[in-house]
Amino acid sequence: MKTTGRFFNKQRQRRNRDGVVTVEFAMVAPVIFLMFFGALEVASLNFARHAIGFAAYESARKLTIPGGTVAIGQAEGLRQLNLVGLGKGVTIEITDSPISVSCTVRIPSSGFSWGPVGFFANYTLKETCTLTKE
Repeated sequence: MKTTGRFFNKQRQRRNRDGVVTVEFAMVAPVIFLMFFGALEVASLNFARHAIGFAAYESARKLTIPGGTVAIGQAEGLRQLNLVGLGKGVTIEITDSPISVSCTVRIPSSGFSWGPVGFFANYTLKETCTLTKE
């Protein structure tokens, strides 16, 4: 059986493309992993932001209750953050006046970063809640 030149060229073309998938994966994989870890970092940032906002609210709420003290408010904020694993390195500042209560919670990025990339290195989240006393 005689092979034609057309058939022979198709086989040669396939043979020359043996490592193309490997090369394409090597070029695309770093970009895909970078996007994955970036999304992971943004998700952890958003989770931490919501958690410290809630902790600031709960701290301020404890002080609006009659008999509430700054120590009780700070303990409540720290308790809320420890429940979700964000209590490391947190600072809670409370301003108590006769009219209102203001609570500011700060957490460094080392407390909420999940990925190895560290997009938000040296970043500090800050949330403040102000409530009026009755």
